[in-house]
Amino acid sequence: MQVKVLGAAAGGGFPQWNCHCACCTRARSGDPAVKPRTQASLAVSADGKRWVLLNASPDLPAQLRDNPVLHPDPSGPARNCPIAAVVISGGDIDCITGLLSLRESHEFRLYAQDFVRGILQGDQVFNVLNPALVQYETLPPTQPVKLRDAHGVPLGLTVESFSVPGKLPLYQEAGRDLSQLVSGDAVIGLSVRDDAGHTLLFIPGCAYVTDDIRARADAADILFFDGTLWQDDEMIRAGLGTKTGTRMGHICVSGENGTLKALADVTKPRKIFIHINNTNPILCDDSPEADITRKAGWTISYDGMEVTL
Repeated sequence: MQVKVLGAAAGGGFPQWNCHCACCTRARSGDPAVKPRTQASLAVSADGKRWVLLNASPDLPAQLRDNPVLHPDPSGPARNCPIAAVVISGGDIDCITGLLSLRESHEFRLYAQDFVRGILQGDQVFNVLNPALVQYETLPPTQPVKLRDAHGVPLGLTVESFSVPGKLPLYQEAGRDLSQLVSGDAVIGLSVRDDAGHTLLFIPGCAYVTDDIRARADAADILFFDGTLWQDDEMIRAGLGTKTGTRMGHICVSGENGTLKALADVTKPRKIFIHINNTNPILCDDSPEADITRKAGWTISYDGMEVTL
């Protein structure tokens, strides 16, 4: 299995367009220790020729330009692309907006659970995805599904979706009290396995670590996990918001209830943080927080990172 990190940042990218926090300022200045990053997405392939996107971020056009393996084949038809399928893990803007950039007469199969399908098929904007070309397929919870292209040809990968603690997308919060924001359908994790048995877990959003997540991670070869915030009140401390990570549905990296401690005993997979917010100091390679993260056995993802299983 070949894996490419198309984007490693949380919503807004890094540096975020309207932010001059310390991290964004360093990234914008060209500091070599602070790499810019686009919004979170992976590309996965069993054969290096046909690729599956895990989420379609708003930065997808730039990500396609920056990754030659996703460029059209000059020997093929006038319009072609190696993207054979897209799998969506949630209804947030940074998971689905890139689908609108795949509207130019390209065939692919789109996999999502019913919650996300309802969002996409209930919004007229997403009707630009021509149903004659884009085949929708539902991901049934905790049931393995062999991924196929628009013509039904197997891609050598099997995906299983599973529930992850999270909340409704921000644009669906209006009129609901806090008790109504948590949903078992709104956020899922994805387990992707190739025919050789290698397994990748993709969990870009997670409110807390469950026993099921821990067990799945223990059996995986690689784990891409929510690295949004270093500490729960990070946005408040930076003067950039009023919500904690918990309120936003994201576990923090550090602290008694953070990921480093919660997954410290999970040692089999290579552990990689993705979906990293612009305020998180682990984005600065020379920060104490980045050093703590690396010493705890984690890798901090960046755009263009490649992993082979």
